[in-house]
Amino acid sequence: MAGRSKSVNGQMATGAAWTVLFMLIDRCMGLISTVILARLLVPEDFGLIALATSVIAILELLGAFGLDTALIQQPDAGRQQFDTVWTFNVLFGLGMGLVVACLAAPAAGFYGDPQLVSVMVVLGFGRAIQGFENVGVIAFRKEMAFDKEFKYLLTKRFATTVLVTIPLAFALRSYWALLAGTLAGTCIGVALSYALHPFRPRPSLAALGQLMTFSRWLFVTRLVEFFYSRMADLIVGRWAGTAALGSFTIAREVVRVPTRELAASVHRAVFPGYVKLADDRALLRRQYLKVTSILLLLILPAGIGLSLLAEPIVLILLGAKWKETVPLIQILSINGILAVLLSTVHYVNLAVGMSRATSLVLAAHPCISVPLMLWWVPSYAAQGAVAAMLTASVVTAPLNFQLLGRAIEFGRRDLLDILWRPGAGSLAMIGAVLAIKTYCAVLTSSLSGQIAYVVLVSAGGALVYAATILLLWWWWRGDPDSAEAWLLERAAKLAGVARKRSGTRFR
Repeated sequence: MAGRSKSVNGQMATGAAWTVLFMLIDRCMGLISTVILARLLVPEDFGLIALATSVIAILELLGAFGLDTALIQQPDAGRQQFDTVWTFNVLFGLGMGLVVACLAAPAAGFYGDPQLVSVMVVLGFGRAIQGFENVGVIAFRKEMAFDKEFKYLLTKRFATTVLVTIPLAFALRSYWALLAGTLAGTCIGVALSYALHPFRPRPSLAALGQLMTFSRWLFVTRLVEFFYSRMADLIVGRWAGTAALGSFTIAREVVRVPTRELAASVHRAVFPGYVKLADDRALLRRQYLKVTSILLLLILPAGIGLSLLAEPIVLILLGAKWKETVPLIQILSINGILAVLLSTVHYVNLAVGMSRATSLVLAAHPCISVPLMLWWVPSYAAQGAVAAMLTASVVTAPLNFQLLGRAIEFGRRDLLDILWRPGAGSLAMIGAVLAIKTYCAVLTSSLSGQIAYVVLVSAGGALVYAATILLLWWWWRGDPDSAEAWLLERAAKLAGVARKRSGTRFR
């Protein structure tokens, strides 16, 4: 059992390293492209694309059965199951493309924007192409071959962003650059999926019934996720306009970097490991606590720091025309921390087969947030939407942890154990940041001063946070199984590798 734990733990750590590395590179490219595009385009351009993709996302729900997750969760999935998933994706993609084209004009009339017609037609064509993607790439995750998935995702991202979207933004200065980039990314992704994986799918629906047995509750989960992530776009676009929706979209994009993207990368890597440990709940519990502790140690200060420095960061990166995103980023950063904490629960519950209960608990979030959005958005625009999201996250948190307790005997003491040191470090960081901001506010009168201000405040806050965490960890005799110990061990290994390579280089 110990050998098995070490093997799976090693695979999870390696997978997490690859996915986090991709996240860092991907978000660096994403941040650079967002900054460039925000300078070249206007909020209405981003809002128009977000509105179209949200309308299409409604139709996507008809096929949101999570069959890829079913392939990973079922240990005996073979060619028959992979062929079935590919065939379903092809048929659904072609149907989606046709339906989206037919609904383009009615959707444009409902939202009062004729430009929505051409946008939806192009995106519908892209959705039809996407259905032909090689299902074999799912095996990268199933077999925990994350280095191969890294090559696939990074090549797709680089080609889409650097070779298509940014050059077109300079040339066109309109939403067509975003549209062309999306379509190009789809085509490149399909081509790469066949180039990088040898699996060649064949038409078959023989295993559809078997896969649906697991996936029917994942369909409910995807339905809930839509109401959580996309319903806000539709409500803001309808009652606050495309400019407000554009600001909301960019705010979410900025917040994703230090919170949800890092967590999503880790979850993508550890979920197959959770599945392998599902029959040993004690071992699964230990792995969950370690993964969640590491995430909180990194995400809690990042989200709080972004909230505190939202205004100068927006002015530096995006410019004054995006100043309306500042309060949105401040609220979304805090909600992002809660969302990450709750998402860690969902992956454990799915790994042990509690998809029905997970879907029902997830459904509580939109049941609270959507009515609040319908109430607040007409009066407070996008700020009403983010306030509704934060309220729903706070209210539904106890339900999520109660469900986790059923899966791995997780209690309030465990939650306190993984929260108290990052929480104490974050409080010390907040005090330091507020003190530094008081004495350095004079720097913000120019762009260079704003950059110096952000660097100084960020460095001071990070130093205080790290010192507090290490002091508390040392005071409590340096638990060797803690997140701090794991991070220090990895840092020492990286430093050793760097020293070895630098020594070799200069011989």
